[in-house]
Amino acid sequence: MKLSKRLQAIYDMVPNGVVADIGSDHGKLIISLFQNGIISKGYAIENKKGPYSRLVKAIEDSGCSDSIVPMFSDGISELPSDIDTIVIAGMGGFNIIEILKAHPLKLKNVRTIIVDAHNSIPEMRKQICYMGYIIADEDIVNDGGKYYEIIKFIAGECAYLDNNDFEFGPVLRKEKSLTFKEKYQSRIAEIDNLLSTKKLSGDRILDLDKEKERIRRVL
Repeated sequence: MKLSKRLQAIYDMVPNGVVADIGSDHGKLIISLFQNGIISKGYAIENKKGPYSRLVKAIEDSGCSDSIVPMFSDGISELPSDIDTIVIAGMGGFNIIEILKAHPLKLKNVRTIIVDAHNSIPEMRKQICYMGYIIADEDIVNDGGKYYEIIKFIAGECAYLDNNDFEFGPVLRKEKSLTFKEKYQSRIAEIDNLLSTKKLSGDRILDLDKEKERIRRVL
């Protein structure tokens, strides 16, 4: 089963064990993880009827029904205790934070959290670190013209991170991959375009200038 660049980046970070894929959608990720021997068992969780029906069929068609359990559930409210890794991808950062914080006791045995947020990534990094996890790995990919940041957290006491770490990622800003540079060079061009073509308030102009300067320092 061929995965998109985004799903492949997530796949590459998943450790051996038992995984819950929150918002599993079509189930491609968790099916691939099991079929290739990365995980011993999986839970595919969806809270929308249409996607859940498609998920169940995909698991049945793959022949993985004995080892991948589809669950019609909201977030981690019914998370089984044998899960040691959670994947949450394809939703907003604050939504991810809300899901994780809603049932903290469900995270007792969770050693790894892998996330892919559409927005609010700095705040998500900060809040998950405050929950008792450290950033172990990060990747950035351009998939279909959109940039995705994949972040792997593992349980542990968080080392000191500054605002640049939360905004740009401690691993990403250290590695400075070509894709990382492309994303933020594109953002600088976007800011310059906004400043030259839009009627903006003084505060907005100041915020954009500060953002551009932060990006330049990191690049």
